[in-house]
Amino acid sequence: MKLFTRLVVASALTAAPVLADTVTIGTLETYDPGSYTVDPAALQGFDRSLAEQLCARADLTCEWSILSSDQLWSALESGQIDVVMAGVSMDANVDDGFDRTLPYLAPDPFLHIGMPGTEWQMEGAVVAYVQDPAVTAYGQTSGATFTQYDTIEEALAAVRNGEMLSLFGERNVLSPIVEASAGELAVIGNRDEITIKRGVAMVLRADDVDLRFAFEDQIFEMGEDGSLNALIESWFGNDAARW
Repeated sequence: MKLFTRLVVASALTAAPVLADTVTIGTLETYDPGSYTVDPAALQGFDRSLAEQLCARADLTCEWSILSSDQLWSALESGQIDVVMAGVSMDANVDDGFDRTLPYLAPDPFLHIGMPGTEWQMEGAVVAYVQDPAVTAYGQTSGATFTQYDTIEEALAAVRNGEMLSLFGERNVLSPIVEASAGELAVIGNRDEITIKRGVAMVLRADDVDLRFAFEDQIFEMGEDGSLNALIESWFGNDAARW
C-alpha cells in the first residue's frame, strides 16, 4: 500500500533545475548502511542502494561522506555536504534553514507485547518503552501511563515481574523477541499495528530547492513504478512496510 501520494508539480512549472555536477551525501559513521551487510566496513545498505538509483535517475553524480553525529549537520549547513541521508525521521527536529524531501521509507509499525493471556485495556494501562520522543508524545494522549526504561532488557524485566502490563515498541524490534521467547511473551492488546511516525526522509538546505525537487521527483516515480517497494523488500523482507 502506498502511504504517501504526492504529485511534484513545481518542477514542471519552472525551467529544468541547474544542479551541481556532483552531489555529496552525508551519512553517520555509526548508521546502518554498513551494518545491514556482511561487510560492516563497507558503505552499503538500503540508503546507499536507494541513493544510487535516485542519482542515476536524476542524472546526478553522487559521492558519500561518512561523518560523526557532531559533524553531520554543521557539514550540511556549511555546504561541505549537500544532503543528509541517515535514517532521519520526519518527526525529528531539524534546525531552521533545513528542509526534508517527502519520505522514502515508510515507518515501521508499533505494537504491544506482554505475558500471554494478559487482559488488555489501553485506558489506565501501565506501559514500558525505551526512550523515543515519538513514543513519549504518543503516550501522553493514549490514556495509558508510559514509563521510560534505559534498555529493552530492563523494560522486559518490568513486564515479566508484573510491574508493567506491556512493552511498546517497533514491530521489527519486538517481533523477534516474541518469537525467541518460546511462548513466554505474546503480542497483546489491539493487534492492529500502530503507526506513530511519519517515515524517513532526506534532509537538505532549505534554499536548495532544485535539488530537493530532483530527488523528490525520483522518489515519487520509484514509488509509482514499484521499484521503491522492490528495493525495500530486498533489504527488509516481505513484512516491511511499503511506500
